[in-house]
Amino acid sequence: MPSRGSVKPERIGRGLLWAGGMALVAWPLAVAGWSFAIEQSSVGMALPDIRSGGWEVTGSRADVRPSVTANGDVATIDFAPSSLVLTKHLTFVGADQPLTLNNLRTDLSNTTVTLDYGANGPWAQRISIDGDIRVDAARVEHPQLLPQTWNFQGRAKGRLADLRVQGTLASESGFTADLDIQLNPEGGVSVAIDSVIDGKQGVQALAETLVGWPDLLTVDSGNARLSMEVSTGQGGELAASGSVELQDVGGVFNRTAVSGLTGQVRGSLENSRITTRFRDMTVGEINAGIPVTSVLFSGNYSAPVTELLAGTLEVQQARARFLEGTLRVPPARYDLGGGSGRIPVEVEDVSLSRLMAVYPAEGLSGSGLLRGRVPLGISGDGVQVSAGSISAIDPGGRLQLPADKLQAMLGGNQAMGIVVQALQNFHYSVLNSTIDYDEQGKLSLGLRLEGKNPDLRGGQPVVLNVNLEEDIPALLTSLQLSGRVNEAVTRRVRKLLQESGEEKAP
Repeated sequence: MPSRGSVKPERIGRGLLWAGGMALVAWPLAVAGWSFAIEQSSVGMALPDIRSGGWEVTGSRADVRPSVTANGDVATIDFAPSSLVLTKHLTFVGADQPLTLNNLRTDLSNTTVTLDYGANGPWAQRISIDGDIRVDAARVEHPQLLPQTWNFQGRAKGRLADLRVQGTLASESGFTADLDIQLNPEGGVSVAIDSVIDGKQGVQALAETLVGWPDLLTVDSGNARLSMEVSTGQGGELAASGSVELQDVGGVFNRTAVSGLTGQVRGSLENSRITTRFRDMTVGEINAGIPVTSVLFSGNYSAPVTELLAGTLEVQQARARFLEGTLRVPPARYDLGGGSGRIPVEVEDVSLSRLMAVYPAEGLSGSGLLRGRVPLGISGDGVQVSAGSISAIDPGGRLQLPADKLQAMLGGNQAMGIVVQALQNFHYSVLNSTIDYDEQGKLSLGLRLEGKNPDLRGGQPVVLNVNLEEDIPALLTSLQLSGRVNEAVTRRVRKLLQESGEEKAP
């Protein structure tokens, strides 16, 4: 009769061990043509710790119900329901950021293990697994993951040296992904991950899984398909590649609303360098207060992991609609290393009338079209513009600025009275402006105007040189509070201002 519980194996004959009613083959027998079968048994035993290929498995114990058939070459073990392997810790220590799975419970019900002790080679080449498995981890720890419960359900097939495991992984927060895990004889492992993130609920599950998810990023619509492959070599070196397919994604990042984001992003990590490829990216609208629409972008970006903003941008296509005109970045390679690189944004056919209309002040109006170039710098300190230029397209146009607004901008300088009078109805033939913008958000305009006011001094020609400054963050905040972006942005800005004490709660 089979016995129950944990037992100490004892030798009962050449090549056999007896363990709680089950015969275990210990080494090849000299007697040919023998065979035996045990229909069912119950075994409990401590398993040795394993350290191989950067992996450490410690504190394992088996409580299994196997049936065994064996002959002179092969032993086959079929595990009945309630066959479990319990593991205290499983850790991958070969990477810079270790992964630890605590209190693992592996269910081997309906799984078959085959020992080919008649063959040559290491045991990892001679032990095979085939069957359904379920693994529950009470806590998974990694610097990029929020600690929580995970479970995996799937199928394992192959020799231990090149075992393949396929199934579905799920986190306690609700994030799910299909996994395809392949071990290789040299001790490395490759993992293919495929996940569909659908709408607000799917994004919330992802946000509750990743440590680095931005607090000010919310997604309200659309979906994304994530495909990723991660592999480790024998020495623990990590390589990764993947892609994200975005479809009509909409939401809010910080104070900017985005809608209709579609396209593909491919990325890879190799030799401590990240390479990202953007393919056919389109955005319906990006709105931080003044909308940018019909965005099209394709290009590549590569940078070291330690300096993500000091890389190389290769633009293949980059253009958008802005104030009835266009913004465009010429196709080229731009080196952003050292913070000195600049991305030239070309401005064409921008409507001065639309620009005046979006400015949060009454009485401003104008006509004409603008063009120019704005060299954009991006660094860890923020966005900068140096020596940009904007000018009016022939034949010019008209400007009308209210006297009180102008007087406030000019600081009440009475000597500038002629400027105030002229700009009440100024017909310009020349409008040139230099543009500078610093990391603190101060925009400086050096404006030169040539033209006349028909109502001033008989319409004599007038040349005006005016320096203006604008606090762009304050301007955008005013636009956001006015509801020109959307209600979600307005609520977020009000909350941020209330928390900072800059605005009292209603």
